[in-house]
Amino acid sequence: ISLAKTIASLDHLSGGRVSLGVGFGWNTDELADHNVPPGRRRTMLREYIEAMRALWTEEEASYDGEFVRFGPSWAWPKPAQSPIPVLLGAAGTEKNFKWIARSADGWITTPRDVDIDTPVRLLQDTWAAAGRVGVPRIVALDFKPVADKLERWRRLGVTEVLFGLPDRPADDVARYVERLAAKLAEWA
Repeated sequence: ISLAKTIASLDHLSGGRVSLGVGFGWNTDELADHNVPPGRRRTMLREYIEAMRALWTEEEASYDGEFVRFGPSWAWPKPAQSPIPVLLGAAGTEKNFKWIARSADGWITTPRDVDIDTPVRLLQDTWAAAGRVGVPRIVALDFKPVADKLERWRRLGVTEVLFGLPDRPADDVARYVERLAAKLAEWA
């Protein structure tokens, strides 16, 4: 409930600019510390998202799941956008794409996903087979802007690309962002 209110407030204050990136969690020790039962992390995440969506959209929300339960609750402010987009960061597998088609709005690649052409097509096919309208958001993680690759990704259906920032002093990061912006301006 607290997280849902925080996200809704941020979306409200930003005029509808929030996208929620989520993941199942890969660190089994961390999952155990947070009482996530082995093999149930997908269900738990789905319930958290469904419960938050209820708080974001319903005047009087309640939820009764295996991991999340609350009675009649009222949460304001409501988000400016409805729904808040939920993007799953996970490996590009059929199982994950079926989960996305059921419970999310798009996919964030992992740093290991170098060749994303086949997974993107699989997600698009899975999305359509699930009867979802429109196209999923696809956010590719990248390290360096290469014009040919970015153009290929755009044609493929990648909607956004995120570049990591160096772990350096603020002035170095600012110079890096300026160089990155200049390279992207040449391409766009």
